[in-house]
Amino acid sequence: DTPESVRAYAKRTGLPGKTSTSLTSLAALEKELDRIRRHVVAFDNEEAEVGLKCVAAPIHDDEGKLVAGLSVSAPVDRHKPEWVQQVREAAEEISHALGYVKPRGK
Repeated sequence: DTPESVRAYAKRTGLPGKTSTSLTSLAALEKELDRIRRHVVAFDNEEAEVGLKCVAAPIHDDEGKLVAGLSVSAPVDRHKPEWVQQVREAAEEISHALGYVKPRGK
């Protein structure tokens, strides 16, 4: 996701909000993408549907290319904070099985 592709996506879709917590501005989207890159985990905090939360992590292939994502969604009252680390670790294991070698220092 290059800055250009993010801007093009925002322009094309208009970033329509589905809930009151949806990201509806380019600045908010860019800030969230930066946070996702730094922490290697993404969240949906009732942004797509009220009452539903999600945590997701990337899966990379042997060339380091992002090829999939692993996520767990649940109603807000059943969502567990420990899923963050579990999803991240499971995605790393799948990536490793695909031949991905995590760069040093990441």
